[in-house]
Amino acid sequence: MSGAVLDVIAREHEDPFASFDLVHFVCPYASKRWLSVLRERLPCVTSHHHVSDDWELQRHNLAGDAIIVGSSQWASDAESRGASRAKIVRVPYGVDASRFVPATAATRNASRASLGIATDAVVIGFFAKLSSNERDRKGTDIFAAAVQALSAQLPNLAVLIIGPGWDELVAQLRKGGVKCVWLPFVKDGDRMPAMYQALDFYWVTARVEGGPVTLLEAMSTGLCCITTPVGLANDIVETGVNGFIVPFDDAASFVAQTIACANDPANRAMIGMHARETILTTMDVLITARGVRNAYDVAIAQFRARRGDDRIVQRAERPLGPSLLGRISVLEELAWAEALMLQGQRTLGFRIIAQTWARHPLSSLPPRFLLRNVLPSRLVRAMVRAKGGVVGLPQ
Repeated sequence: MSGAVLDVIAREHEDPFASFDLVHFVCPYASKRWLSVLRERLPCVTSHHHVSDDWELQRHNLAGDAIIVGSSQWASDAESRGASRAKIVRVPYGVDASRFVPATAATRNASRASLGIATDAVVIGFFAKLSSNERDRKGTDIFAAAVQALSAQLPNLAVLIIGPGWDELVAQLRKGGVKCVWLPFVKDGDRMPAMYQALDFYWVTARVEGGPVTLLEAMSTGLCCITTPVGLANDIVETGVNGFIVPFDDAASFVAQTIACANDPANRAMIGMHARETILTTMDVLITARGVRNAYDVAIAQFRARRGDDRIVQRAERPLGPSLLGRISVLEELAWAEALMLQGQRTLGFRIIAQTWARHPLSSLPPRFLLRNVLPSRLVRAMVRAKGGVVGLPQ
């Protein structure tokens, strides 16, 4: 459950937490409200993805019984901030290598045709969302500078950007004469592998990353990846073998390395092949997911130790029933629709609400979400308070 949906379920049910054996907070922010409550009765796993903003917003995660980190960089960071080494469990982000596969000539050409990209173009990818770009940690200034410099040397250059919020970046590139294809959102996740298959290169210009997962997906697709020394890149990329690590804030290095590889397709193909091999042997989700069980074992052991109780943690008293699971599912769909609206994707958000309503015509939740996003926000808040409710997701 997302944090917002958990808030609703906790308001509706006297003790929903009797249905759980352990809590795993995947989001480092959602745990701020609930960790202090739930750690008194259940083993709790928290996450330390990265820190690029106010540390006070994440400090509470050090109180988890196990702290999952994705890379050696953030394991060291968590320990330097006071986390016990015994509680830190490194579980690299995984990628489904059976889905993200190298392109054939046919799939590559088909993907490019669907995007309006020429078959002979040199295509660079950048996949992210603006809402995750606090303090420009994604390095979009470097990305834009490198792309514009590269376009002067590669007239057949094209850029594929996927993710919401990049209106200004896209406008800047297009104004500079760069062929730029932008998809604010790819609703069907099954289409994402084809997006990578349209590329020749994937760039990570970021200054701070926990993964990034997109690097893993690109390497799994057999792309030539050029990245700054962030997150997992330090653990898995060997320059000149399966990719390239270039310095932070160095647009010229992205340009030079891309030109060198664009002019040597045989070496670029070899780099991509080795990148794929790295994923298959170390980063496939079937391999990395095993570490989650280890994190749970650590959490249970730490929970027993701080409680002074060696008894086995008991199984949940009552499993969640199908009606509650169904309600959670509907709430999650609608919460996702609202999240899209906040990122400027109102049409898509309303479409998801309509689709959810069509699947659950007897539920009062879709029309409530629809109304609260059509009516003025001030009126919605007044109506909720008049009923004695809490401003947030509809109950």
